Amino acid sequence: MPFVLVALLAVFAAQASADNLLVNGSFQSNDFTGWTIGTTSTGTWGQGYPIVTGWPLGGGLNAAEGEVGGGSPGNFQGGTLSQSFVSGAGAATLSFSYAAMGDGIHTNADGGDFVLVLDGTELANFDVGQITADQIISGSLSANANLTAGTHTFEIEVLRQYGQAQGNTPYQFVTEADVEGQGVPEPGSFVLFLSGALGVASVVTRKLGL
Repeated sequence: MPFVLVALLAVFAAQASADNLLVNGSFQSNDFTGWTIGTTSTGTWGQGYPIVTGWPLGGGLNAAEGEVGGGSPGNFQGGTLSQSFVSGAGAATLSFSYAAMGDGIHTNADGGDFVLVLDGTELANFDVGQITADQIISGSLSANANLTAGTHTFEIEVLRQYGQAQGNTPYQFVTEADVEGQGVPEPGSFVLFLSGALGVASVVTRKLGL
């Protein structure tokens, strides 16, 4: 009997752990479901952006694409994507993949600056720097955090420190947004767990003649 209850508890704990506490992290719905699109104070995603398109490195992934700008030297501005998620207390790993692509015509002094933000605090960033016309620079940002139980906000900032000119400035892509942490089981899961535990207890009691 104790062994069975321990096993049920293990199953319940596993249900509380989620593969990804974010939804639509790779824009697999072909839109921005679950995401809030924003800009910095003087920034822009670019005319007609952001859009969901194919990841420029292939692999069948979708990505959010922009042609950001609006800043000035030393003043990074652009677009943001944010999403609220609910977590249990404990350690979590947050990440996303990024890519910057030249415009096919010019070498540009700033391919973009990608920033990972949790609850308004910057956790990691990567500044692409100069990018040539046909170059693609890609990578991923990742950070660990100890989350309190409750609602948190995951944010991606895509910035540049120069203006934006349609078709004449670099393009930026983000995908594979992920928060690996302790999920919060739905109330129905806990009810099912209790029902299962009580059912097992009832069967064992009858078999033992108690």
